[in-house]
Formats: sequence, C-alpha cells, structure tokens
Amino acid sequence: MKARFIVFYCITDDQPRGLDIKGYLKLFEPDTQTLTDALLQVAQTSEVITVLKANSGDYSVVYVVPGKTDGLPCREAYEFLVQREKGLGKVAEDIVGGDSRKSVLGGALVLVGIAVLFYVGYYYHALSEINNLLLFIGVFLSVFGGILKGYQKKRVRASAPRHRSE
Repeated sequence: MKARFIVFYCITDDQPRGLDIKGYLKLFEPDTQTLTDALLQVAQTSEVITVLKANSGDYSVVYVVPGKTDGLPCREAYEFLVQREKGLGKVAEDIVGGDSRKSVLGGALVLVGIAVLFYVGYYYHALSEINNLLLFIGVFLSVFGGILKGYQKKRVRASAPRHRSE
C-alpha cells in the first residue's frame, strides 16, 4: 500500500520529559474533529506525523508532532499508513475511540440481518439464491472494506527500534 501520510501513534503513562520536540500541537482531551483539524494542520508541512497520547491523572494530553520522534517510551505503539487526507479523519476517530459503539451496533445489526435471511431462506427455498447472492456481496464488502476506509493500521513494537527487515 502506497502511503501519502504516515502517522505514528504512541501511548504513554506519563508526560514526555527531556524530549526535543519542536512545532507540536498540544491538545487536552480532544474530540474527533479537533484531532482531525490538528492532523490536517501538521500534514500541511510534514508527511510523517507522530501522535503522542499521555495520560495525566484524570485527563489525557495529546501531542501532534511533525516528523518522527525517536526515543519515546511507549506502552503501545501503532503505525497508520494513510492514502488520502480523508483517511486522517478516520485515523483521528480510531485514536479518540468514539467509533467503537457504532461499529459494535453495526456488526450486531448485520448478524441479525443475516440470521433473518437464513431463517426465511430455510422455509422458502426459492429465496436461497437471493441469500447466496447477499452472502457473496457481504463477503466481498468485508474483504474490500479496508481499502475503502483510507488507511491501514499496523501494531509496531514499542520497546525496540524498528529493524530494516520490518
């Protein structure tokens, strides 16, 4: 996958001290739109973006830094390969975590729909061809759904630097 932007996401337990980060944006408990705006603003000057989320007691602070910052003590680390600017908004949704309830509800509705269709197809044999077509469409969309969202998420090792072979 050819990426236009690379977003490194690091989660730490405390505030970064002693790091030489310049030109960063500091956000307190950002929502999806605020983080999207910050990512788009930093993406104007850099194709590589580091997002550092630090938990400080009752609230979290998010630093959006242009470029890759080495030497971060990360508890968890992810790398997003983003193809379009629209994908930066999806990355912000993934980082903030506001999309989890919608995805669970959507998945439950899809499973209920599939169960109803199989039940109806069991009693009315003429509908089995329609069920097979709908099942094929569902599998096709689930396989190619990752391409449509605009980014690819990979978990990276947080404790050691990346090797050339990775």
